[in-house]
Amino acid sequence: MSYISRVGNLASTPVLREGDKGFYCYARVIVSDRLRADDGSYGDGPSVGYDVQVSGDLARQLVATAEESGNVRIHFEGQYRVTEYAPEGGPVRLQHEVKATEVSISLRNQHVVVVPK
Repeated sequence: MSYISRVGNLASTPVLREGDKGFYCYARVIVSDRLRADDGSYGDGPSVGYDVQVSGDLARQLVATAEESGNVRIHFEGQYRVTEYAPEGGPVRLQHEVKATEVSISLRNQHVVVVPK
């Protein structure tokens, strides 16, 4: 399994769940890279969706932040794998999965207020 570090926007507010090992959530994060064209200009590349599994206190804080602030830009990193799946009658698709070891809020293009615990 590979390790990845990316920054992107939450597609929607994740839902906090509780299992045998504690709290967790799945966050859908959309990432678009800036690509340089042959003429030297830059533009947005294709968007890639990552399914990010977040556990413990990180999950609780991420869900609370998303509920309060909506679509936030986050940094995530962790164990990364790509799997293929084929919806019934559809083409084969790729699923990008990350088991997060770190999640933080990006300061780029957004105002963030930190509240100490």
